[in-house]
Amino acid sequence: MSVILKDFIEAEGLEAGDRLPPERDLALKLGLPRTALRRMLASLENEGRLIRHVGRGTFIAGGGVTSTALRSPPGSAGDAIRTYPAEVFETRLIIEPKIAGLAALRATPQAIDELEKSIDRGSAAETLVDFEKWDAVFHRIVVEAARNGLLSSLYEVIHKVRAGNLWGRMKEQSLTPDRMRGYITSHREILGTIRDRDSVAAELSMYNHIMEARANILGPHA
Repeated sequence: MSVILKDFIEAEGLEAGDRLPPERDLALKLGLPRTALRRMLASLENEGRLIRHVGRGTFIAGGGVTSTALRSPPGSAGDAIRTYPAEVFETRLIIEPKIAGLAALRATPQAIDELEKSIDRGSAAETLVDFEKWDAVFHRIVVEAARNGLLSSLYEVIHKVRAGNLWGRMKEQSLTPDRMRGYITSHREILGTIRDRDSVAAELSMYNHIMEARANILGPHA
């Protein structure tokens, strides 16, 4: 779990001597229970990577885990995008249901066929990497089916964040076979509403799907 905190330090560009955000704010940014965050902080403190001063806060230790040591090569996925899983879900809940509603009104027969193929391939995926690939493909096809260039551009930012280290670690730790089957079931429901040209139902299905994913990744009380 401490890898998630290391990825946050990388994303923030924190160096030796820099102070981490207050515990409450950090838990909110990462979408983690404070008990889990405290365990992560204690683990890194025991490794000598963090220094905790009562009344002053938690600091990056000299020679500890810093953004310089962890930084990905320039141009890597999610580069220069500073956000957190909780913010990503807030944004997705704002725009993706509306995108699904538009897709229900505008999707071509070809787009509907491609959605069905992406679901079938995700269902047949034998590895986490393959499942993630077809999960992302499904959502991008829904966006393309909405045929709105600006929304497509906005979604690309979300896609880049989802391809980043912090998101990937949290998604990987949350996925179970039952949850993957649940996501496939949700995708089929979304596809059904798009095929039926029911924009209201498409919005609701996408909203419920993202809420399901948020609960699985951030916890039921996020």
